[in-house]
Amino acid sequence: MAYPADRIIQVNARISPAGLGFANFASATLFADSTEIGALTKDTYKTYFDITEVAADYADTTDTYKAAAKWLGGTPKMRQINIWVTDPADATLTATLNKARDSFWWYWTLFTADTYAAEAEVLLAAAWCEENASMFVDNQTGTAVTAIRDQNETGDIATKLTTLGYRHAYTAAHATDAYAGTALAKHFAAVNYSGENSTITGEFKKSPGVASEDLKGSEIAAMEADTKKATFYATVELQGSSDVGRWLNTITHSTYGEYIDDVVNLDAFINTLTVSTYNTIANVPTKLRQTPRGQAVILASVDDDCQKFITNGYMGPRIYTDPDDGIEKYTVGYEILTKPEDILVISDEDRNIRLSAPIRVRIFRAGAIHKSIIDLSVF
Repeated sequence: MAYPADRIIQVNARISPAGLGFANFASATLFADSTEIGALTKDTYKTYFDITEVAADYADTTDTYKAAAKWLGGTPKMRQINIWVTDPADATLTATLNKARDSFWWYWTLFTADTYAAEAEVLLAAAWCEENASMFVDNQTGTAVTAIRDQNETGDIATKLTTLGYRHAYTAAHATDAYAGTALAKHFAAVNYSGENSTITGEFKKSPGVASEDLKGSEIAAMEADTKKATFYATVELQGSSDVGRWLNTITHSTYGEYIDDVVNLDAFINTLTVSTYNTIANVPTKLRQTPRGQAVILASVDDDCQKFITNGYMGPRIYTDPDDGIEKYTVGYEILTKPEDILVISDEDRNIRLSAPIRVRIFRAGAIHKSIIDLSVF
């Protein structure tokens, strides 16, 4: 036989692992009414790509079908939804949610009308979503909306959620549409965080298929109150001219006064930072050294992520007062305060457990303009 070349030139291949993938912030799970199990097995889920597939398992008269149709139909068009078949034996909603989360991850949490009508269930769902960084769409209709729109009512579900200050919950109040808030959620689920100028605000978005409501001033004032914070789909009117159908007051129940996009975008940014930094450390073929050079590699990854969220519009320029020195400064939208050399002065304890130097980052949201004041001087 011929002399093998690999006895002279030996090639050792190092294959880079894939690492973690980024979370899908378009993923939604609908928890089916326990009385509508049909042919499916309880405590399991099925992924549907269009409403015709849902119709094969659920009649179009069921709440499960109606709730799924709001997500899969209309504009913007969503590509899929997971439907989890609940177990009627589960007494607190939390058990159902935990079973599903043990099976897979999702972001948008949706229910059928019977769950939304049960205040105790809504409070449990909101609490679970807050603890698990999953956005809860609290669709309210009928008599619940009458209470939400009453300025003198303090026992309504919107007021209770605001009192609890949940960041990962928003209430969409619509008198006749049991799933109106799901139509609003789709606008956020359609965002491509890798795109340019892709992040959005929920304010003023249109949802074909949702009836625009003509509201009284007192009803608007009640929903816009800091104690309720309910979003609504209404007609905007000025001197006989009408803009039929705009989402307004698209705010969460957050104690920090955050709009829906504030919470969703921050969740996406945190996920991106986590995944990128993990992959930066884990996918080095040899090792990431605990030196300024190794620290610089991590900082470069963080910088790339921040630049990505400048590009997609989440972060933007601002003049701010630096809390460290009190000096007014300009920022493009973020500041990475850690330097590669900081790794040289970490404690022995941190070095022994192989930590990097703490990475300090300030980010500045670009926000969104929802209103404007014009001062007119007439001469």
